[in-house]
Amino acid sequence: MRRARGGVISVLAAAVVAAAPTTTAIAAPASVTAPAVVQPAMGLGQRTAQIGVTLVTVKTTDQPNATYDVTGLQNNLQSANSYWQTVSANHISLALDRTVDGMSINLSSTADFSSIVNAVATNLKWVDQANKVLMVVIPNANVSVSGFSGALGVTWMLGSENGRIVLAQPSNFTGPVMTHELGHVQGLGHANTLQCTDGAMDSQIVGSGFADGACSSREYGDNNSIMGISQWNQPYLDAYQFDYGGYGNLNEIRNVGAAGGAATYTLSPWAGSGASRAVKFTDPSTGEVYYLQLKSPVGYDAPTAVNGNLGVQIIKSDINVSESLLIPPSTVPYSGYYSSNLSWQAGQTFTTDGGTQIKVNSVSSSSASVTVTAISAVIGPQMDSKAQQWGLGSATSAITAIRNGGYYRNYQGGAVIWTPANGAMVSRGAIRSRWATLGFENGVLGYPTTDEVGGLRNGGVYQNYEGGAIIWSPDTGAHSSTGAIRQRWQQLGFEAGVLGYPTTETIGGLRNGGSYQNYENGAIISSPTAGTHESYGAMRARWQQLGFETGVLGYPTTNVVSGIKNGGSYQNYEGGAIVSSPTAGTFESYGAIRQEWQLLGFEAGVLGYPTSPIVGGIKNGGSYQNYENGAIVSSPTAGTHESFGPMRQVWKSMGFETGVLGYPTTDIVTGIKNGGSYQNYEGGAIIWSSATGAHSSYGPIRQAWQSTGFESGRLGYPTSEVYTVPNGTAQDFQGGKIVYSNGTATITYSS
Repeated sequence: MRRARGGVISVLAAAVVAAAPTTTAIAAPASVTAPAVVQPAMGLGQRTAQIGVTLVTVKTTDQPNATYDVTGLQNNLQSANSYWQTVSANHISLALDRTVDGMSINLSSTADFSSIVNAVATNLKWVDQANKVLMVVIPNANVSVSGFSGALGVTWMLGSENGRIVLAQPSNFTGPVMTHELGHVQGLGHANTLQCTDGAMDSQIVGSGFADGACSSREYGDNNSIMGISQWNQPYLDAYQFDYGGYGNLNEIRNVGAAGGAATYTLSPWAGSGASRAVKFTDPSTGEVYYLQLKSPVGYDAPTAVNGNLGVQIIKSDINVSESLLIPPSTVPYSGYYSSNLSWQAGQTFTTDGGTQIKVNSVSSSSASVTVTAISAVIGPQMDSKAQQWGLGSATSAITAIRNGGYYRNYQGGAVIWTPANGAMVSRGAIRSRWATLGFENGVLGYPTTDEVGGLRNGGVYQNYEGGAIIWSPDTGAHSSTGAIRQRWQQLGFEAGVLGYPTTETIGGLRNGGSYQNYENGAIISSPTAGTHESYGAMRARWQQLGFETGVLGYPTTNVVSGIKNGGSYQNYEGGAIVSSPTAGTFESYGAIRQEWQLLGFEAGVLGYPTSPIVGGIKNGGSYQNYENGAIVSSPTAGTHESFGPMRQVWKSMGFETGVLGYPTTDIVTGIKNGGSYQNYEGGAIIWSSATGAHSSYGPIRQAWQSTGFESGRLGYPTSEVYTVPNGTAQDFQGGKIVYSNGTATITYSS
């Protein structure tokens, strides 16, 4: 049930309404497309017209014997005439010029409406002219439009109260559909409703769409208006289209102008009679015009103004100004074709996108009371008072509506922002400039929730927002503080804590979605997987040397942890840790060397704190790290093992891993004879006992010693290093000596 315009049937012909459901008395529309452009904001003015209708019923190739209740159709036209005479206060009337019953055309009843109406016009030698309508009835339950079959009526609107209409075969819908289509002939669009998937109460129309992208126009949605969805009744034309179409005596709607301070109005039944039955006002913030009407079971509204449809209805222009947009109490899309809750009830309050409030005070079948209050009248004094308090000077803009019921007003020295939740808040200076770069209320911070608060360390100032804060100091400037990084900064004492003031914004784009924010004395780093942790002091300097999060350690996984041995501290990372001691320094710990250190008890163990970085590049790809009491040495082939005490001293004297012993292949092993211990190496071992000290053991002499049972044998522990003798080497033991000469090892026992 749409209308085509300008005679361009192939492109603009439309009007699709599905056939009647078997369980309801009302037909339903198919999906529709919103207009591409906004028409000029104007009405049609007071009109007076006598419209002549030529009524033609047709026989088609598939229905050659079709018959019609012509009298019934003529009665439908008379009913439509009565309706439009009532709505127009007798300024518009319809008359039957001619009836042609049973015209045969060489087309199927399923042919496109444009082909059918053009065939009839050709047969009649029809000439389109002002105040003349060609109305064709076909022998099919649906009218086909551009390949879609499902319309009950289609209008080709040509302007000046003239056009061509095609109606489906007579049914209970025919009278209301005829009245609806004759509304199109008079220049009216459809009566729609606002629907918003986010449940927004209202959305301003901006250009060719809604300011809220979640909102759209539900075409035909107003089943309380004749220009809405098809039904068996003929509800009264809504107040917006009434005004737009220039109907009545032009005094039925009271225009109260721009909304201001609280004003209460009484509405009488819209489908009744008399002046000032409805009210229209202009929202001072958006300029949109809203109409308030009482839908009451009076006159044409008697069948439909029931239950949730009895009450105050709020209507404005749709994107296409020939169409109305009713705003129901709930804009959430609903299933089905018809709503029974299109009216606002006593106690409910509607707020326009510009902030004007309409409170429904009372509703009865005979009257309703509403109070209209422009938000500017309420919050304007609050904003000006706030501006005066903060020395912002004179206002330089109007009060302007912004997101989610907020408003702002600019002043010479800044702005005042008002929200329903927080009231009026100042916005000025460097903090305001930073907020601007972040997108004002549409950015990550949202609206301010406090004024500026001073008295921080070194003359600092902050302002809280829905999503965080902006902090300013003379030395660091203004920077935002949000999310997990802000939470950690708070735990550390904000600007009074170890980190001090922020010196940068939060910077994203790090490895694996990480981000960081720098502060006077360090940074806070956040990673989706590793969490959010501070980084400062010597540990941060070492982490920086290792490449921050892109280096071997990756992101920190804990905060800085203090209180360990001798005033030390550490911080864990994805790939290891950094450990700091006042005496030993600050060094990384990772990989196999860290695992070995952990086995030895970390800093509380025999090695104590690390005293050097992990040093690579030694023999055969090995590496080491020094500690207060030794070292850990790692080799791809020999493994990772500690080195400390007298054994380390001996190994050092022999050239560490480059000497005859090579890398250690075991940890230090204790529990042997008389409390001794040993450590194996690639080229031998070092053995220690309290009585003999530490000595190396390698080569043929070690093999000979092994044959005697090592320290458990008759020779006992070695008491010297291997030394040179004529033609060979020798080593002394507690119980004798082993001499290796000319390829032969000789064992000599003491006694």
